[in-house]
Amino acid sequence: MGKHEFGSQIDKAITAVAHQEFMTLYWPDGSVSQFHYQWLRDNCRSTERFDPVTKERKALTESIPSKLIASEIAITGAEIRIKWSDESVDSRFDAHWLKRNSYDMAEISTKAPKQFWGAKYGSSLDSFAYDEVMSDDNASAEMIAAFEAFGLVRLTDMPTTDREVERFANRLSYVREIAFDRVADIRVSMTPYTLGFTNAALPLHTDCSGYSWPPNVMAFHCLHNDVAGGASQYVDGANVVAQLRQTNPEALQIMTDYAVQFRLWSKKADTMSMSPPVILDERGELALLRYANWTVQPLKTVPFDRFPDWYDAYRALAEQINAPENRVSYRCSPGEMLLINNHRVLHGRDAFDDGLGRRHFQQVYMELDDLSGFRRIVEGEGGAK
Repeated sequence: MGKHEFGSQIDKAITAVAHQEFMTLYWPDGSVSQFHYQWLRDNCRSTERFDPVTKERKALTESIPSKLIASEIAITGAEIRIKWSDESVDSRFDAHWLKRNSYDMAEISTKAPKQFWGAKYGSSLDSFAYDEVMSDDNASAEMIAAFEAFGLVRLTDMPTTDREVERFANRLSYVREIAFDRVADIRVSMTPYTLGFTNAALPLHTDCSGYSWPPNVMAFHCLHNDVAGGASQYVDGANVVAQLRQTNPEALQIMTDYAVQFRLWSKKADTMSMSPPVILDERGELALLRYANWTVQPLKTVPFDRFPDWYDAYRALAEQINAPENRVSYRCSPGEMLLINNHRVLHGRDAFDDGLGRRHFQQVYMELDDLSGFRRIVEGEGGAK
């Protein structure tokens, strides 16, 4: 079947053109979308194939014929109806829904883009009033949107009461419990199982690399901080990966090619995973960064003749991470909380002297899926419409 325009069925604002295997829609704003017939049948919004209450597909994808013919396309107002030659059930769509779900890759790649940042972000760190976030869903959604873009935001004027950070997590989603602590007290311990519970400097790192899926949100709440030193350091790993792709693409490739073993344990728990330090998404951007040198176990997974290349690549990654122009240095005050994307943003700290003061933070982990879901519901995007 060649191109065919259903002239008598064209709405003044939208034009539909049928092709052999797909349909083209010309929108009133001048944009164009194309939809394969199999995709249209699969995503049919008619009640026979889609439950309007649960917003879930009822028809099985594998039942769709590989060859489909649209015998008629009718546009009435904002409704687009397709009559198929092989059955009596028509497919119906809201035109706005189709436009939102156009699968042109150029459009997809511009949705919720990451905002890369370096040292200068420290002076313009996105900040939100804690009381507003806790009491106003729209303020919460605004904060989450900024967090999705930057991976690091600050909340201010937060009570310095015990486990307030847990109340924050429960407001937006829930605490992602790990084997070590539900609410971690980050302060000097007489029996530390990791460097975080000492007063030593902490190199830039991500947390929980020993998990196959490290928690991707960390809420870091300052209760006391009157020690000398101890400033926190933050680096945008997504920016680092973008830079490394330009300066040393071979190093980036090696960091994505070979899985290494990460392990963190205490007397009561032992976590271990195998993963490349850098995992990229379908667009070639950073999806997950594991970087905590003290958790990397003896290297065994790299081919013998690639060992020198692997170490060169790791050094290149480390140099980019530790470049001064990429690092935000920030000293938290009591009542402030930093929300950190643990799959993207590295954090560390300077050494401190706690002889005449106290440095005490509380920390919980969460999942970005839940925060993003909260935002979508508030913004009216929840559910398949």
